[in-house]
Order: sequence, then structure tokens, then C-alpha cells
Amino acid sequence: MPTILVAVTGLSPAIVTETVWALAREKTRVIPERVVFITTLTGAEKIQQQLFTPMPTFGGCTAWECLRASLEARDHELIAEPPRVIGQGNRKTGMFEGLADIVTPEQNDLAAAFILEQVRQVVTNPDTRLVASIAGGRKTMGALLHAAVTLIGRETDRLTHVLVDAPYETMPGFFYPGQPGPALKDRDGREHVAANAGVHLADVPFVPLRNRFEDIRKFPGSFDGLRREFSRGLKEDAARPRHLEISYRKKTIWLDDASLAMRPRALAVLHFLSDAQRAGSTLIDQVAAAEAMTDWLKRADFIPVGIKPLAMEPADIRHELSHLRIGLKALGFALPVRKLHLPPHTLRLRD
Repeated sequence: MPTILVAVTGLSPAIVTETVWALAREKTRVIPERVVFITTLTGAEKIQQQLFTPMPTFGGCTAWECLRASLEARDHELIAEPPRVIGQGNRKTGMFEGLADIVTPEQNDLAAAFILEQVRQVVTNPDTRLVASIAGGRKTMGALLHAAVTLIGRETDRLTHVLVDAPYETMPGFFYPGQPGPALKDRDGREHVAANAGVHLADVPFVPLRNRFEDIRKFPGSFDGLRREFSRGLKEDAARPRHLEISYRKKTIWLDDASLAMRPRALAVLHFLSDAQRAGSTLIDQVAAAEAMTDWLKRADFIPVGIKPLAMEPADIRHELSHLRIGLKALGFALPVRKLHLPPHTLRLRD
């Protein structure tokens, strides 16, 4: 599956060559086919000067040509697209105008919409994989790229940050450890060999919110519209009662369409708390809950298989809640830590 690298960049476009180098050195080698630069007018100038201008120290080749040669990239790999400059149309002139920098709230809003659209162009193609780098540009650019990938990214996509050991991270002329040319000099005039540099790629976790929603092609096109739509949907989820089913015989709980094996005493605690909540009882602590559950068990009109004796202690409530909490957390059903109050739900018993 082709990989596309999308990177936000600013005054130091070397973060892209460093990222590409680190990807290629992973256990499972990754070489992006296309590389997309998201930047400003100033950043585009730096990209041209530093990555795509022939340099005497590289034998008249560009840093990008050297990188492709060092990694033995094939003809269709590491194809750098022209920088995509964040901007907007000028209503008076009818011309697109790129931003020189991103400093005002209006410019940040423009950057958010622009970055989201660049990510959308990749993730709508099921035959590509996205690697998004937040290492360059202003911090807001990286934050917006992270937000865009969280909103519409897929589990197969990656979000990364590249880290370079001192003093190479601030050394002019450093692009990647395997670069040709003479030793580099730091600010104090001391020489350093590029091959000794440590370049580390860190994967940044993200939650793909698109899994909760329908086909991405139905999503709002604007960043703010998408954020509002997802926020509304998640708020509705929080208020929507979850459907619980319990089977003591099968020692299983079903939460909506997911099932989970549970020991009978844990199921009984969950059953009791649900009944108490539906009846309007207020269980302040585990001592009161243990007493109430002991009475509940004696009056139960079902056979609690595997629950002997029919009595509960506060430690039992605490122990079984801990067991339930661990299992149900992964299914998005948050059990109480202190207050014995369950999230909105309906409950029925199975055979």
C-alpha cells in the first residue's frame, strides 16, 4: 500500500529529510511514495533553498537528491510535491495569496481548514496510508495537524514527531545521518560527523473519531463544522442509554453488540446496582451497598448461579466493581469509582 508523508514545515524543512530517514531505518522499512509539504510563503522559500537547491558540499546535488540516493529510493518513491502554501483568495484581485506567517486567530482558522483538506485528500483514498509529521512549523500547525488526523484519520495511519540528538538538531547543514559531504561545524566551530547523529521517530497516539461516524464523504468540509458535528455526536452518545444484557448461566455480559465474559458475583453486583438505580435508591457507599445487596439477593426472583453464600461484604462490592470496571472500560461503559451510580442504560436478563 503506497504511503504518503504529509508534513507541516516552517523555517527548518530538514525535519522532513530526518523523518524520511527515520522511517526508512525502521524494522519494517517505510519509504513514502509522495511527500506533501504544508507551509507558509516563508516556509516554501526555505524548502526551496535548503532542500531543492544544488549545493557544492553535496557535489552539486540537492539535499533531496542525496537523500533519495542514500536510501536507494526507486523511481516512484520520495516524489516531493511543490509546497502547499496556506492561504486564501483575494476577493479584490481574484488571486490566491499565501500567508507569510500564522499569528492571528483568523490565520489559525485558515490554517485549520487548509490542513484538514490536505489530510482529507489522502484518507479518502482507501489504497493509501498516511504518515503525518507534526515536527515542523509553528506549534499551532502541529496541533492542527494532530486534530485533523484525530478527526478523520484511520487506524492504519500514523502521526509522528522526529527527535534529533544534540548538537545536530540546531546545526545548519544537517539533513540526515547518511548525508555526504564534509564534517559539520556547530556554533562554537567544533566539527561533527553527520553519521554520528541520532535521529529518533516517535509515534504520537491519536483516537480515530471517524470510527464513530458514517462515511467520511458525508462529513462537513470545514474544520469548525466537522468539530461541531463530532462534538454534537459524542454528546448524544454520552446521553444515549447503553443496552446491557446479563446471562448468569453463560457468565457473560452484552453491552450493545459487544460481549464480555464475567464471573457471576460481578454480574450480580452490576445487576443489583442497576435495579437499585431504577428503583430510585441512593447508595452512598460500599457499606450501605453491601447491606442492601444482601437483602436484594434474598428477595431475588432469579437463581444467581455461582453466588454462595447469598451475602455481600463491602470488600466484595469493591472487589467486584474493580473487576467490572477493568472489563467494561474498553467497551466505553464507565463504572463508578466512588459514587455507586451507573451511566444511562437499560438492562435485561438472558437465560
